[in-house]
Amino acid sequence: MVLITGASSGIGRATALAFADEGARLVLVSRSQEALAEVEHDCRARGGQVLVVPTDIADPVAVERLARLAVQRFGKIDVWVEAVAVGVAGPLGSESVDEIRRLVDTNVFGTVLCTRAALAVFQAQGSGNLVLVGSLLSVFPNPLVPLYSMTKFAIRGLALNLQQEVARHPRIRVCLVLPGPVDTPFFQRAANHSGRQLRAIPPAYAPERLAAAIVACARRPRRQVTTGVVSHLALFAHRVAPRVTESLVARWSATFLTRPAAAAPGSGSLFDPPPTGAVHGGYRRIQVRRRLGEWLGVAQAGKNRQSPG
Repeated sequence: MVLITGASSGIGRATALAFADEGARLVLVSRSQEALAEVEHDCRARGGQVLVVPTDIADPVAVERLARLAVQRFGKIDVWVEAVAVGVAGPLGSESVDEIRRLVDTNVFGTVLCTRAALAVFQAQGSGNLVLVGSLLSVFPNPLVPLYSMTKFAIRGLALNLQQEVARHPRIRVCLVLPGPVDTPFFQRAANHSGRQLRAIPPAYAPERLAAAIVACARRPRRQVTTGVVSHLALFAHRVAPRVTESLVARWSATFLTRPAAAAPGSGSLFDPPPTGAVHGGYRRIQVRRRLGEWLGVAQAGKNRQSPG
């Protein structure tokens, strides 16, 4: 059984659909009941068994209830995918205190609560795989999203520490997925104080490719994975020349995270869950590239199913 937080949109939604293609039993989690209903319908149509549990992961009582309901329904949790994230864009000081609190509550505090719940279940049943979806911004700075980047550094730090903690338990694994820029609706919903419209940093990858990487981690756990040539090259360059690479990536990502078009001050919202969701954000303009990225993700997921292990 696979539990996925952030399942109503973006990488989480693409991951739910990828596991549904395998006929997996799924627990789908987000704040929006309406958006989860859409994903539930699509997953059932693909052969998945689905339990929907609307949950604010920053609520400790709600997270405990989530884990309890999942185990009651399916008997165990084999894989817990932690894919929730919200964002704030703009120079430090442009955001409100409430936005800071919501950002940290969701990306850090909520992730910690879910991680504690997942590991408690895994320890009780003797096995399990926790997949934390972080970001390359946990390695590289981006001065236009300093607080979001900070929360992703926290998730990476949590994953590295937990990997050491569970090292004595060979059947309990913690995997860290580091997406580069991905074409999701995340940028439309982030609290935006930059003064310009946000977009996925080129080259934005298809969410299906990240979903395939997560499915691969579920089958053959690895400490850290990313996807895409640019992401792999950036990590390699960082090992060779960290300061130069950090400077170049920071300039590139801060420059191309926005469009020239102006955005209303404080556009986007962290507080109200959207009534609908989507896998893609519409930032890959070339149709052939869109279809190729989605095909690659689906093909890779199929390869994962066919591989032994």
